[in-house]
Amino acid sequence: MEIYTLFSDQLMNTHWHWTFTFWMIGIGSLLGAVSHGLGPHFPEMVKKIVWKLTVLSIGISCYFFLTASFSHIFPNSTVQWLKWIPLILLVVYCAVIVKDDRFTIVILFYLPTMIFVLAMMMYSQFILKFNGSGWISIGILISFIAAGVQLKGFSLHKHFNHNDIYHIIQMAGMYYIYKGVLQIKDFGLN
Repeated sequence: MEIYTLFSDQLMNTHWHWTFTFWMIGIGSLLGAVSHGLGPHFPEMVKKIVWKLTVLSIGISCYFFLTASFSHIFPNSTVQWLKWIPLILLVVYCAVIVKDDRFTIVILFYLPTMIFVLAMMMYSQFILKFNGSGWISIGILISFIAAGVQLKGFSLHKHFNHNDIYHIIQMAGMYYIYKGVLQIKDFGLN
């Protein structure tokens, strides 16, 4: 709730959006755990619903990643017209996911989004010299490493496979993103 407190105390849009980014990641994580852990014991329809909600929450978190980054990098006047881009992308994503919820579709939306957010945060760190964006960049890079481990199928044990290792590494990435979010501010307040 530290991020929300920053928003409510300082009325910074970037923290409002980051609050919902973390909420949606948390909801997606919970639903993913239910889908993978308990899903095999659910009726087929319940499995499908839980999985669709999982992948929808990932898409919604991408929307908030973008809007949070926009509020940090651009003046509010620019954000007012830029904010429509992630909204349109989210609507398209949701329309596709309702029909085809394969995880490759999620990656096709998530990966370019995170590359773009990484580029914005690196611009913020190295060109604008804004606080916190370097930590967010490190967190995103750690997340990419986690995804690489998952894609390679690297396992330590049959009960500690590539997916488990991905989530452990991803937790470190989320920590660094969180650490950076506590320091960033809306454009013009840096």
